[in-house]
Amino acid sequence: MSHAPEGRADVRDMLVVHETFRVNFGRLPGLITAVVPGDRRRANVIANHARLIEQFLHLHHKGEDELLWPKLMERAGDRLTETVEVLDAQHVEIADLLEQSAALLDSWQDIPTREGGQKLADAIGRLDAVLTAHLAIEEDQVLPVVPEYITEAEWHELGSHAIEGLPKRQLPIVFGMLAAHTDADTARLIISPAPLVPRLIMPVIGPRAYRSHIAKVLA
Repeated sequence: MSHAPEGRADVRDMLVVHETFRVNFGRLPGLITAVVPGDRRRANVIANHARLIEQFLHLHHKGEDELLWPKLMERAGDRLTETVEVLDAQHVEIADLLEQSAALLDSWQDIPTREGGQKLADAIGRLDAVLTAHLAIEEDQVLPVVPEYITEAEWHELGSHAIEGLPKRQLPIVFGMLAAHTDADTARLIISPAPLVPRLIMPVIGPRAYRSHIAKVLA
């Protein structure tokens, strides 16, 4: 997807967020079922990673519900009402699946059994399937026209909403994770709304933090 006109939303950053969700939710079931029953240390590593991804997804969708869908319905209702209604209904379904997987995740982390791990993996697999279909609709039907209706400033509010909701200690990991799934130019776009100091240091500390984090997850 090409750059947006000056002053309009540049949706390349959301494409990176989507790819990050696809990659991480896609491999979580395999990481979970690979944990040896009773290995609480390994279960803790995977569970903490899963919670980070699930929290990021929840905040991402909450931002769309509050900051994006209402604007699109008001400004482009004639083009997007039906699509936004489908996406909104999928948000509800995904929220329910997140709640189910979170409960199973807690139980499995406390007592990592093979049966509990399989139930958790199956739940996240169902979530991944719904999410994958949801992201495809957004990318095909909504993101291409977003710059026509959403300003750059409004778009940055959406990104900031998710970032501000995450624990500050996790921000370098999240930025590094996003940067790992894109090019340098788009990584700069992702961090561009941040104050000067984070804009300067995050491209340095973020990738390092993420490499350390993901090395433990994939070990």
